Amino acid sequence: MGVMKKDVNLGLLLLIVAALLMFSGFTVYYQTTFKNVSKSYEIKLNELEKVSNELESKRGQLNETSIQLQLKKQKEDDLSKKYVDTESQRSQLETDKKKLETELTSTKTQLSATVSELGSTKSQLAAQVQLAQELTRQVNNLKSDVTKLDNKVKCLKEKVDTDEGSC
Repeated sequence: MGVMKKDVNLGLLLLIVAALLMFSGFTVYYQTTFKNVSKSYEIKLNELEKVSNELESKRGQLNETSIQLQLKKQKEDDLSKKYVDTESQRSQLETDKKKLETELTSTKTQLSATVSELGSTKSQLAAQVQLAQELTRQVNNLKSDVTKLDNKVKCLKEKVDTDEGSC
């Protein structure tokens, strides 16, 4: 029994030592694994924070882009309205221009006719002025003849028949 007790105590001791070694090994393995998992967790957490920061940054950029897109759309709408208004005004101005060109052509035609009529009237007036001058000369000549004849009649009345030759 003494050998058995020794063997059992020794076996029990070996089992306890083996259990302690296994427990120590599992503890070291667990600690190593835990450290690796903790490091991996921290790395992933840092990466997650970076991704979150990037996401926030991209979200801010996206908001800015959205605001710029809205502003561009508003500007485009304003320009579109201005274009439509300008196109309408241009069309109206072209219509007015054609109307004014037609009126100008008509006015030029009337002016040409009026200038022609004025030339004709001027030549008629010049002929009438010449006629009036001629008639005025004839009237003056006739007046002078009448005056001479009146003087001769007066002279003849005053003089006797024998002196009539002096008148």
